[in-house]
Amino acid sequence: MIATTAIPLPLGPLDPERSELLRRVVDGLEPASLHWLSGFTAGVAYARHQGGAAASTEPAAQVAAVVAPRSDAVARLAVVYGSQTGNGRRIAERLGRAAEAAGLAVRVYAARDYPFKDLAKERLLTVVVSTHGDGDPPDDARGFVEHLAGKRAPKLDNLAYSVLALGDSSYPKFCETGRQVDERLAALGARRLLPRVDCDLDFERQVAPWLDQVVAGARDSLGGPQAANVTRLRSVPVVPRYSREQPFPATVLANDRITGRGASKDVRHIELSLEGSGLEYEPGDALGVWHENPVAVVDAVLAAIGASGDEPATVDGERRTLREWLAHGREITRLTKPFLLQHARRAGSAELAEILTAGHEERLRSILKNLQLVDVLQCYPAAWGAGGAAAGVAAAGATALLDRFEPHGRGRGGAPDGRRRGL
Repeated sequence: MIATTAIPLPLGPLDPERSELLRRVVDGLEPASLHWLSGFTAGVAYARHQGGAAASTEPAAQVAAVVAPRSDAVARLAVVYGSQTGNGRRIAERLGRAAEAAGLAVRVYAARDYPFKDLAKERLLTVVVSTHGDGDPPDDARGFVEHLAGKRAPKLDNLAYSVLALGDSSYPKFCETGRQVDERLAALGARRLLPRVDCDLDFERQVAPWLDQVVAGARDSLGGPQAANVTRLRSVPVVPRYSREQPFPATVLANDRITGRGASKDVRHIELSLEGSGLEYEPGDALGVWHENPVAVVDAVLAAIGASGDEPATVDGERRTLREWLAHGREITRLTKPFLLQHARRAGSAELAEILTAGHEERLRSILKNLQLVDVLQCYPAAWGAGGAAAGVAAAGATALLDRFEPHGRGRGGAPDGRRRGL
């Protein structure tokens, strides 16, 4: 999302009229456009210094070429992202900053802005892309994906690449766009710098180590740090202390019913105070509300796997009892495909295994939409390490079960890579 608020400019050599004009030019531009603009103005300055004022009449491409080597002569990391509502872009920009800090030359592009003519010249490419609906790419990545799949896509024998796929495992075609991009790049002759990483809604625990691996691999592939000078025309925004991983306890200011007495739905107008949070709502944001799973549902899950609920389970370094995880730490009212795959193996169910194979997407979609965890556990009984097993085995089984479900509070308020603010 691009901010449209006025950008304060530092004191400089420009008169007030030109300062205002410059502010209007840069306001609303994405980072990639700002980086290009900084190179262009540096090129104009260099050309005028070398050849006088007449040099300013040269075409922009010629002026920029004075200070910017040809793309096929630069050892750089190209980062391309396809993002419907934000997370893919933020991950790509994080990778760009990490690569910069490591001394690497890097360019970050929205997929719609990537110059296809440069693809055959790239030595190192990273793609961050999400999947939406029934396996569709984000709107801004459709052209990029179609170009890769088309006949005009070049051979990429000199390219090393990595792909980070974002998706939602409650949909049958989980991370489909990332898979297609990964397989197509390989088919064009490129080699994988890293295996593809498929991320569910809880992507952060996979993203952090992936970023380190990409930067390390890029450093090795490009032969060490590269000269990189970046002029930033905007200050870096302060990251709020609160997020969906660390929710802010907001005060409810108003809770008014706006439907009539005889209405079938109870629709309410709710106002929350964000004072002291550092959070600012913008168009496209979605509200996440942390709630507890019903006690009856938790009891039914425990009964279905023959567990008491006191079994210890450690997930991502945090240790709780199984009951605590099910009540507060995991979303157990929505199924995920990774859980169904694991459960089918544990249950030895030929029927469930068949549903998970290609050609049965409608049956799988029906299960993901209409059933909950407890329904599957009751219909297809399986041993998850509980029910008479040794305590250590029970703990391992509990951890394995929890690992197949999303952390609590990852509600779907929009697209799979949508921006969410935890309150």
